[in-house]
Parts: sequence; C-alpha cells; structure tokens
Amino acid sequence: MFETIVTVVGNVATDVVLRQTQDGSPSVGFGVVTTERYPDAKAGGWTDGNKLFVWVSGWKRLATGAAASLKKGDPVIVTGKLRVEEYEKEGEKRTLVKVAATAIGPNLAFCTADARRNGPEDVPPFLRSIDLDQVTGEQLPPSLSAVAV
Repeated sequence: MFETIVTVVGNVATDVVLRQTQDGSPSVGFGVVTTERYPDAKAGGWTDGNKLFVWVSGWKRLATGAAASLKKGDPVIVTGKLRVEEYEKEGEKRTLVKVAATAIGPNLAFCTADARRNGPEDVPPFLRSIDLDQVTGEQLPPSLSAVAV
C-alpha cells in the first residue's frame, strides 16, 4: 500500500550484470556504495563517515540502458522503491538494502555523459501525442540513453 521511494547517490560497487527473466525480459543488478562525508576542521579537509551498500535492480529498457552505460566505479544516481531483506548466513543475521530502480543515471557532478538516442520507437507515449512539428517546426527526436565517460 505505502511505498518508500528513495534516491541514492554513490558509486557502482560491483559489476553491472545483465540477465534475462524467465519470460525473456532483460533485468540488471549491481551494487551501489555511498559514503557520508563531513568537514573535519582538525584534519583540515573531509572525513568519511558511515557507508551504505544498496543492491539495485532494474528491468526492461532501464536494464539494457544501465548495462550498456555503467561499470564498476562510475558515479551514479538511482531512484526507486526501497526494500529491506533480512536473512541468515552461517548462523548470523544479516540485512540487505535493495532498491527496485525506476531511474538510473550517471552523476554529472563527477563525470560527463554522451547522451545517445536509441530510436524513434522509444519515444514515450505521452510525447507521441504532442505534435512538436506544429509547435517547434522540428521533428520529435527519439528518447535518450546515456553513457558515462
């Protein structure tokens, strides 16, 4: 009924793995680590605080775009539904924080991205209904994908 939507800003911490579900749809999974940072007057710079590891998953076009664009170490921003899973491993209770992503992208504060359009069939339906030829005199470009460089 209630969902917790979060945005995680960090770095890709694992390999970005693209798989297929049983019905053939693409899915992606990878870890993101984020570290608190705060100014430290004594040290004369910044000090790292707590770290958070989040497992990110995405499906369909988001999965293929993320797998084609991201690699371990890339700065990333992820938005999606928060889930917390508790499990036991070797008698020890553990917790895994997961985000079912609705959006994934490079963090442009720490990198640049070369946005490439996939194709006209990828234009979202709500944009297809807008006759931009009449508004701007230009044809509607296809949707974007980005690659962090």
